[in-house]
Amino acid sequence: MERMSLQLPNFVVVDDEPNVCAMLQRYLVRRGCGVRTATTLEDGRRMLEESPTDILLVDFRFAWGTGDELAKWALSTGRASSAYCMTGNPEPSVVVSAVRAGCSDVLPKPLELARIDQMIEACSTEVTTNLGDWMSAIAPNIYGTDPEFLAQLRIVRDAADTNSTILIMGESGTGKELVARAIHDASLRAHGPFIPMNCAAVPDALLEGELFGHTKGAFTGAHASRDGRFLAASKGTLFLDEIGDMPASAQAKLLRVLEDRSVTPLGSEVPIEADVRIVAATNKDLDDLAAQGQFRADLLFRLSVIVIRLPPLRDRPGDIVPLARRFVVAANERLQREVEGLDPGAERVLGEHTWPGNVRELSNVIERAVILKKKGLITPRELALRLARTPSTPGLRPAQTNREDAAPVRGPRPVSVSAPSTLSGGEIAEGGDERESLNLRSHIDRLERELISMALERTKGNRTEAAALLGLNRTTLLEKLRRASAT
Repeated sequence: MERMSLQLPNFVVVDDEPNVCAMLQRYLVRRGCGVRTATTLEDGRRMLEESPTDILLVDFRFAWGTGDELAKWALSTGRASSAYCMTGNPEPSVVVSAVRAGCSDVLPKPLELARIDQMIEACSTEVTTNLGDWMSAIAPNIYGTDPEFLAQLRIVRDAADTNSTILIMGESGTGKELVARAIHDASLRAHGPFIPMNCAAVPDALLEGELFGHTKGAFTGAHASRDGRFLAASKGTLFLDEIGDMPASAQAKLLRVLEDRSVTPLGSEVPIEADVRIVAATNKDLDDLAAQGQFRADLLFRLSVIVIRLPPLRDRPGDIVPLARRFVVAANERLQREVEGLDPGAERVLGEHTWPGNVRELSNVIERAVILKKKGLITPRELALRLARTPSTPGLRPAQTNREDAAPVRGPRPVSVSAPSTLSGGEIAEGGDERESLNLRSHIDRLERELISMALERTKGNRTEAAALLGLNRTTLLEKLRRASAT
């Protein structure tokens, strides 16, 4: 597969005013673009002969010749992908000459930097198209046009064909396993196995045996030797999901594996070579955990050779409706339905939702809507049935963890946070009278405790993420937790 260039566009600037060249060079370098400058048409042509460019910016009038001549030559010979003429006198004859030469536009002086930004964006769009071709071939289930999301996918593409360890960070439902599979499928290990393992789903006492294997008799119930996930993933990729939940003892052994590239099964003293690439993922802030002593800093360094940070869906508003349309098509095929798409009201509802469950939640919402609608256009009615059950802070039980940063809030067990049912006028608080049930402050305090508990559960005890979900800063959340613990 041909490897596409990921660089921002390169510029050649040709202008007989050195201050114009210097200004553009400073600005383009700050934007991360490559730039070469020349003050004569001859030097500009020589630069392009030595190496072509993405964008040629050339002044129109020179002492000997005009810039449209250089632009026409550069475009016709492939020495520039696009060209723009600059002029302090944008009279019609100049514009006509530049357009006939193939220039995309004529830029009046003094230059507007916003117009330069548009050029960069336009050229980056072409780069994005190339990235889209790569995604279609390797990861057709991954879609996005958000600039930050695409920037992370470019890192994925660049790192995929190496053996470097990769850490994928992102909230639940952002597509971490899909990205991990794309890394494997685009790697030199694509012919080998892809072995996923959720570190949070295996009891601590069994995790080391699952990872590293064990010999017969290594522990009670070990009636036969068994290879662990590391050996099962030999010559392939081992995907360690929720690595932030890995216990300290397993962290130490994983660090040794990464350093020595060998695995010692439980009950054995003989190391076995482990030809495995590690891709890890987490929805926790490992830097915070390392600072608190909950995660080994040396292991974090080993895992963070390449870091992918997947943005939450709420930070990709332009991707919500296009993703939903793709999910409608997929659900139609899978469920044998004939839903035509989304009506404008449904698209508006989707855009207004905060999507705490991210892309996974959106997929589930659309699947349910397709099931209910069967054919025609999905309306807010079909979506509301699902969205009513997914408030921005989901109703989940309090976080159960012994981490200081994730101490559960004391208070009642969370219930569905629906204002009409929680604050209905006829509801009597347990053990109280009607006057107590109508006390606004007590209801607000109870609702606040429930929302905090839900946010902590949603973020698996990470107070920084919980504060973000609640729209609070971390200090405010900690103060509320202290007050709740004191009551």
